[in-house]
This record gives sequence, C-alpha cells and structure tokens, in this order.
Amino acid sequence: MSYRKASARLRRTVVILTLLLTGLRVLILQTSFDKNGLLPFGSIALPVTVLVCAGFFGVLWFQSARLNRLPGRENAFSVQGLWLPVKLIAAGLLLAGCVLALTELEQFSLKSAELLIPVAGAVSALLLGWNSLRERRGESFFWVRLVPAIFTGAALVLRFRVWSHDPMVIHILPSLLAWTCCMVEMMLLSGFSLNVGHRRSAVLFGLAAGMFACMTVPDYLLGESGRVSLPDLLTLLGVALWCFIAALELLRDRTQREKPAAGI
Repeated sequence: MSYRKASARLRRTVVILTLLLTGLRVLILQTSFDKNGLLPFGSIALPVTVLVCAGFFGVLWFQSARLNRLPGRENAFSVQGLWLPVKLIAAGLLLAGCVLALTELEQFSLKSAELLIPVAGAVSALLLGWNSLRERRGESFFWVRLVPAIFTGAALVLRFRVWSHDPMVIHILPSLLAWTCCMVEMMLLSGFSLNVGHRRSAVLFGLAAGMFACMTVPDYLLGESGRVSLPDLLTLLGVALWCFIAALELLRDRTQREKPAAGI
C-alpha cells in the first residue's frame, strides 16, 4: 500500500473510531451508573471501556506502522492555508483554560503546583502560538517546543494526584488517556526541531490524543457536576487539538512522499 493510501485510510479510521468512542462514553454515562453515581456490582462498563480503548489504539498503531519512517525535520510542519488559524485556535483554547483556572484559585489557599501549572500552561500557549508563525518559514526552536512538553508532563502529574482520590477508574480513564497521549506527543514533537523526530509515533499519539480528548467532552456535558471543569476541558482540548493537527500535518502527501536525502 502506498503512503498516500495509508495516510488517507488512517484519517478516515480516526474519525470513525472517535465517533464510536465518544458514543460509547455517552452510553456509559447515561446507562451504567446508579442513582448514587456508582457502578452496580458486576458491571462490565469499565472492562469494556478499557478493551475498546486498547483495541482502538491498537488499530491506530497498526495503520501508523505503514507510514513513512524517515526521521522527522522541522520542515514537516512548514505549511500554509487553514493550518495556522486552527493552531492559533488550539493555543487560544489552552490559554483560555489556564486563565480560567487561575481565576478560580482561592487567593489565600494557593499551593505552588496549583498556581505554577496554569501559569506554565499560559506561557506554553503563547509559545505555541508564536511557534506556529515560525513554522510557516520552516523554523522553530527546540526550547519553544520543550516548554509545552514539560507543561503537559507536569499537568498530568498534578491531575493524577487529584484523580488518586477518586476510587472509580472509569471516571478518570478518558482524561488519563488523553493527557498521557498529549504528553508523549509533545515530547515527540520537540525532537523535530533537532531533525530526529519520529514520524510514525508522532502520528499515532497525536491522533490518539484527539480521539481520547473527544471522549472527555461527554463527561463535562453529561457527567456529575465538577468532575470535569470547564478550565480542565478547555486546557485539554487546546493541547489535544495542537497534537492532533501536528499528526495531520505529518499525514500530508508531501511529507509522506519525502525521500531520503542523497548519500543517506
């Protein structure tokens, strides 16, 4: 199968899987919990969700393995057209989520992590927006990509500390998967500035980040109040959209048809 066909099939697949996964989450939220918000004894909601998520990720991995495996360089993201506005929207969502998180902090009970993480996220959003302008010229700085990568890792750690108080894994599973994929994707994208980017893995985790992030939207709309706050949702959607767009850029025909340089 040609790279062009493989990338086209992967784009179609991720759309279908995202719709199915989001629909499954809606079904579980609507039918699987009792009046106390708990899963009845013997419920198969959690194992089914885990198996479906693992299976869908496996499908993306299998199809991503057929893509161009050349080391990724910064010019893979040098694009024109609608890509720039969408990336600026992603940076804007991240900035909005972090600003809202800062406004919700109680003035006299600020903990260092609770304050620094939104601030780091806001800085990351500004850096991502600036970096998207440089990508149009095929330029970027390693540190500009590394700061958002560090932010996603720190944000995941902070959220996991909060999630650890929830005894029901099914509550946190979509957010956990989405943030984990975002963290890995951001780390992978920083390698493109050093001309050692891993294209296949970046496509895999970028698409998976978008897929699992969409799975968290029903938790905000249909779940218990406060389980997924608006700042958390906006922050996650901003980071995941950035990762998802980066994966789509790597699926472009020009990038997939790229040949090794002469003498390599």
